[in-house]
Amino acid sequence: GRSIVVVHVAEKPSIGQAIAQGLSGGSSSQSYGKLPTHEFSNPPFPKAPRASAVTHRVTSVAGHVFNVDFPSEYQSWDSVDPAELFHAPVIKKPSRGSVVRHLQDVAKGADFLVLWMDCDREGENINFEVLECCMHHMQ
Repeated sequence: GRSIVVVHVAEKPSIGQAIAQGLSGGSSSQSYGKLPTHEFSNPPFPKAPRASAVTHRVTSVAGHVFNVDFPSEYQSWDSVDPAELFHAPVIKKPSRGSVVRHLQDVAKGADFLVLWMDCDREGENINFEVLECCMHHMQ
């Protein structure tokens, strides 16, 4: 088999650190920044049992990656009928552009993406935001 890269993304940095600690047995290297990335080899990855080597990269987001809002013409509560908002367009903007770039950089060349978000609607939404950032940068 060939060597693979598995990227793990947690919902917050403290969870990312705990995941890296648990999976690596405490032997991960860490790059620092607003969102640290932990890297280590092994353990094996069950979804790729024939891989000759596995590199794990564990990082996180800090809540939502994107904010959503309505265009300016829908911002005035005095002049907009709330029923119009059901059909109004929605603008999606990065909450912090550096988070999007960070996720794209970490995902570059990755074979697998493992998402470690809370098991609720908000966590599910963050999962889709992370997928949107990462999928086109993976192998």
